[in-house]
Amino acid sequence: MTFHFYAASIAQWATTTDTRDLPALIELMNKDGFDFALWFVPGEHTSSYQIKMYQPQVDGAKYLGHFTAPEEIEDYATDETRSYGKGATA
Repeated sequence: MTFHFYAASIAQWATTTDTRDLPALIELMNKDGFDFALWFVPGEHTSSYQIKMYQPQVDGAKYLGHFTAPEEIEDYATDETRSYGKGATA
């Protein structure tokens, strides 16, 4: 079966290619510092398909998950100024 992976954030999208494997795709997406979604997409990375709401419109495409940018995880864990909601404390 021929397939590729597709990742999309609010800033960019990218796929695996002949020269970019899945770990390299994830590294590329993490560099922007935005959360992103990852999809398994049947077919060649060079194939043409529609994207709607950041989602590939391909029969058999599977959503693999939401990845949080490493910088956001660190900021959330150390940001003492954020609001925790009414009556909540850190």
